[in-house]
Amino acid sequence: MTNSPNVRSALAHAALKELVPPLIRETLIEESEFRKEYSFKTTSDISFGDSGVSVQRSILFEAVRKILSGTSTEEVTDKGGQKWELKNTSGEGKLPRLTLYRTEQSLVLPDYNTLSPDSSIRLSSLEKAASEDNLPRSVREEWHNILSERALEDEEVNAFHNEFRDTPVHRARSIRNEITNGQNSTLVPLSRRFFQRLVGKYEGSASIRDYASGSAKTLFQELSAWRPYDGILFSLFLSSHSALTDEINVDQLSSEDLVSAFEFLDKHGDRISQLGAIEVGLRILPSKPEIESILIHLIKQIRDDDINENVNGFKLLSALFAFVDGHLSRTRLLSAEPPFYRRLAALSQAALIHRQLLNSTVDLNEIYEWVVDNSDEQFYLQSLADMRIEPSWHPGLAAASQMKADFFGRIMIAANNYKENIKDGELSMLVFGAQPGSLNSLSEFPLQYFRGPLERAEDTSNILPTSVSKTIETQIGADEVEPSSFIVLVNSAMLFHVGVDQAELAAKTLKSASYRLANIENRTQFLNILSGLATVAAVARSRMLVNELRILVRRYRRDAQYVLSIQEALRICLVAAASFSDLSEWRDFVGDWLTELAFGDLEGNDGKVLHSHLLCLCHAVPELWVSCGRADAALKAFNAL
Repeated sequence: MTNSPNVRSALAHAALKELVPPLIRETLIEESEFRKEYSFKTTSDISFGDSGVSVQRSILFEAVRKILSGTSTEEVTDKGGQKWELKNTSGEGKLPRLTLYRTEQSLVLPDYNTLSPDSSIRLSSLEKAASEDNLPRSVREEWHNILSERALEDEEVNAFHNEFRDTPVHRARSIRNEITNGQNSTLVPLSRRFFQRLVGKYEGSASIRDYASGSAKTLFQELSAWRPYDGILFSLFLSSHSALTDEINVDQLSSEDLVSAFEFLDKHGDRISQLGAIEVGLRILPSKPEIESILIHLIKQIRDDDINENVNGFKLLSALFAFVDGHLSRTRLLSAEPPFYRRLAALSQAALIHRQLLNSTVDLNEIYEWVVDNSDEQFYLQSLADMRIEPSWHPGLAAASQMKADFFGRIMIAANNYKENIKDGELSMLVFGAQPGSLNSLSEFPLQYFRGPLERAEDTSNILPTSVSKTIETQIGADEVEPSSFIVLVNSAMLFHVGVDQAELAAKTLKSASYRLANIENRTQFLNILSGLATVAAVARSRMLVNELRILVRRYRRDAQYVLSIQEALRICLVAAASFSDLSEWRDFVGDWLTELAFGDLEGNDGKVLHSHLLCLCHAVPELWVSCGRADAALKAFNAL
């Protein structure tokens, strides 16, 4: 009896209702195979934008099928009891276009031609939509096979439309339309499939360079084969690393389309795509000299972006990156992939959003404030946790000022790589010149050479020069240990391969000075040196330095003049913890330090701040719960007082 369809269905209904958590229940019900196996029939309503009108799906689709079968008019009753007339309003020889009418109101329906009994209409509708939204070929073939045999069932229609909603083309159009019409927009789709279509599928690459020559190159080829002009504009969303732009090929673009695309980016482009256009343009300049004037203007736009006054450029891009990356961390959508892939997805989506905003009439100042208000601590703490894997980049480097410095550096590197392509003239002077206004004169060393969010410490081939190594030894070996003793070491860690020897020398010096620094000029200098030493410990993977630094932080948590706040201590803890690359060792170290902070002296709002950070960290890295249970309990008890 238990194998009969009715009994199985009843048992499944009861289990879902009484035993299964809501989120899992909703996920199971959305699966067509689950519904089919247990004979589930779902009922749902279809709403039409902000009109307030909704119609039961089965009623609407029954009427649609009759119209597509040749009936001229069908009556449809909405959920409010109002009666509407459904008609095909397209011209002769065109695909059906269905519209609901009531008195003076009309509502145009989505494309439901997949419900037609005529296979030619079904397939024509598929091909038109697939070409417009760049539906992947494999997905297009799956639906083509179904639609060539039959019309879709009611429950298949939403799955069909979701395929298109999860394309970057459709998402970009939706964001732009929703923003323009003052509607709430889903800026970060909760869809793994969408991000795989935006930046390509992760296939196990160890670094962004490997990924660029693999999945990204394949994606660029597919975009170019789809539509060369639109393809280059979507490819450039992935310009967050030069290894990616190296793989962008424009051979299929005519000179006219190339100029048109570059002119569009000059007038309406997001910053990331503009940088990509510059790098690609410098590479192809000898064969496309007509783009030189556009490249000059693009470089000037980046140069003249006032991050203190304007929000439309780097300032907005920086905020969007933190917003998207924090959202991806919170939803754990790409948690199985390495940090560089999630950040690539976040930067590309930030660029996509940025371009839509720039091409709308929305108040960018209001959008910026909203994005900042909704960019919470999750981005910050996820980035610090990522340092275990990629220790050379921390969330402070996502600031607009550093982004601009990164762009300067990439333009100058690209110009050097293709120096033979640049003739003496305005372009050369703009990049290499010594006069005021050139990138060379405006660059602040060493900011433009810091590693970016997609790079690992291992990606650099910069060996620590002997002269720099000797300077480090001289400074650290001075009689008096002060912040200036570590300046060269700290700055070198962001540019060169700093070895364990230099890190251990710093550790021994801290210990010999009884964990006290002399001649501290101000609090900013003090914090910069502590953060810098934590970075040295991370990139050198020095356990000796991280242990000595922990004692130093413990000592200054109780210092009368330069007391460290709970947030400052936690940040140093998480940066320094990256010296442990093994997850279990990192987990134990972070959990032990967080427990020490939780049981230490807490004042004012410290308990709530630390507990909030702890919860975000454990969400980003669930393995931390193993070592953070005592800290969690202590903070709950403290905050309840």
